[in-house]
Amino acid sequence: MYYVADTHAFIWYLADDKKLSRIARDVFDSADRGEVVIMVPAIVLLECIDIVDKKKVKVNFEEIVLKLSQASNFIISEVTWTLILETNRVKGFKDLHDRVIVATARLHDAKLLSKDSVIKKVYTKAVW
Repeated sequence: MYYVADTHAFIWYLADDKKLSRIARDVFDSADRGEVVIMVPAIVLLECIDIVDKKKVKVNFEEIVLKLSQASNFIISEVTWTLILETNRVKGFKDLHDRVIVATARLHDAKLLSKDSVIKKVYTKAVW
């Protein structure tokens, strides 16, 4: 089974933050055990750079990259023409980042780990 992580879910998982829901934590734990695959959109990693630089969380970006490079059940989803076209089809967001994340989930018919109420309204496979 495939999941896509939005920025908050991913950074809260890395920081072991209590804001991460039990459902989301269980999915991340399942990925750690090799039971599911979590896709991390490239835009999420770019947002992580900004969050880390602003010192909003105590996570080292190089540690994020190291974890992803060592994990077989975390995949970085790259920006492709197909993703760009799908992002153009996603409407209802002020934030381009959220459109890209939803488009990634739609392209892979994946569940989306997100607390965002707008995402949950637009994408019915969002879980929290």
